Amino acid sequence: MERIKLSIHHLHKLVDGEKYDAQATARIYAGDKLILVETMQGQAAWYDRYLQSTEDNGQPLRVEWECNGLAKMTVSRVEVCPCCGGDESLHV
Repeated sequence: MERIKLSIHHLHKLVDGEKYDAQATARIYAGDKLILVETMQGQAAWYDRYLQSTEDNGQPLRVEWECNGLAKMTVSRVEVCPCCGGDESLHV
């Protein structure tokens, strides 16, 4: 099953050199069409989210985000296991 993988490379805000929770909103586009909006809060260092979109038109993906701190994200299409949806911890 194909999903959209949103990779959060990092998410945090810096205050006096210390990392704190941040909030971000990611907007995922297929071509020029907005297909997903995902919000997140906290701190992350390389965290993947597997999302499903009924609006995916097969065009090239891109992600734009707004954040009250520092963030870097990428997006791609991936095939995931139909029984766990990409959460390998369910394969215990």
